[in-house]
Amino acid sequence: MFNKEYWEGILIPWWQILLLIAAIIAVIAAVVIIVSVVQKKRGIQREISTKDITYGAICIAASFALSYIKIFKLPYGGSITLASVLPMLIYCYYFGFRKSLIVSTVYMFLQLIQEPYIVSPWSALLDYFVPYLSLSFAGLFGFNHKKYDERISSGKHPLSCHIGFFIGTAIYFIVRYFSHTLAGVLFWAQDIDFLIWSGDLVGAAAWGYSATYNIIFLLPDTLIALAAGTAILSSKTFNTFMASSSHALKNSDAAHKNNQGA
Repeated sequence: MFNKEYWEGILIPWWQILLLIAAIIAVIAAVVIIVSVVQKKRGIQREISTKDITYGAICIAASFALSYIKIFKLPYGGSITLASVLPMLIYCYYFGFRKSLIVSTVYMFLQLIQEPYIVSPWSALLDYFVPYLSLSFAGLFGFNHKKYDERISSGKHPLSCHIGFFIGTAIYFIVRYFSHTLAGVLFWAQDIDFLIWSGDLVGAAAWGYSATYNIIFLLPDTLIALAAGTAILSSKTFNTFMASSSHALKNSDAAHKNNQGA
């Protein structure tokens, strides 16, 4: 992996990459601290336990391994994988936004070293940082154990309890799609030979090309993950297992007030 050809994909000075990484880490750390403070004021105290770290590591490893299983690969980057983002989405959904932001950051860095092609700090931001950090949005609509139990007790299908998973996945898709499309317009619309587009593209042609190119791989890739996720989340056994593994609160009174993921 770490050969000369691999590193030739990074066309900017290393100090720019390091500066961007430092800035992103600083922003993420600030967000995590703010979320923790807000939760504490609301009486919600969630610790990052060994179990959280273990599950996070497993989901990162699973997603990263699946990202190498490419069903279809486009000529200028981008591929349809075997539900590679699903383990990450599952973790984010069950463990909440604060923890998922940390795990998504690690996954983002792994993607950054997987055959990178970077021509500007902004291209790195739009092609790597924003798309993969957007996985954490699934944690904003996290699994609610209390509501799940209520719905199951009333005879509802398990999937009716997981609307948040589909909303979070949709937001991830929209953010990632827009980010990749914008990157395509700004950085990747030159020397094109793809379908009806050729040459150096500008204006509407660049937008049309980039929007089409990115939807070709990103939509199927997300739908495959959604289909697999639908099957998994339909399992009561899986839901019970994950509910017992996530959202451990230090304060039982806080758990009564708010069992929502964070």
